[in-house]
Amino acid sequence: MSLWQEPVVEIFVRGFLVLLFGGAALSKLRRGDEFFGVVRNFRILPERLARPCAVALPWVELAIAAALLIDATAPYAALAAGALLVVFGVAIGINVLRGRKAIDCGCFRNGLKQPLSWTLVGRNLLLAGASFALASNLPSSRGPDLAELAIGAAAASLAMLLYFSASLLAALPAAPGTAARGALKG
Repeated sequence: MSLWQEPVVEIFVRGFLVLLFGGAALSKLRRGDEFFGVVRNFRILPERLARPCAVALPWVELAIAAALLIDATAPYAALAAGALLVVFGVAIGINVLRGRKAIDCGCFRNGLKQPLSWTLVGRNLLLAGASFALASNLPSSRGPDLAELAIGAAAASLAMLLYFSASLLAALPAAPGTAARGALKG
């Protein structure tokens, strides 16, 4: 049996993706106009498609998160999650290649801007790989028992807390006032 077929690993990855996509969707829905600005600022879509994309994307992310919770739809949702993460990684990579690193990635609308980088591209590709591995192994995996479910869910929650904390820390240098604090130290 492969590691990916272990119920704890399956629950961990599914749970993490649910929290990732659900949290990103809800934060974008709360700050729709701000997210529209992020989509426009990527300068990948034609101007006329930026607003519809900014409106639809959080709902697509929310649908993926919900579908990951249902056994019958989870493999398809994991494929969709992986595909969306690849698209996000390509969009970030295009802007990094253009030298446009100072723009916000748009991942979470938390008030802090996380600049684009190759690290974000790698993160998205890593998450996409995990999504694709999950999708390919879900049909043959056995259901978790209660302990495996609890451990997988707790691990996913902790991983998301660490992930979100790392995202906030990565955004701190771009936060207002940090340059002034850095000047005081140096």
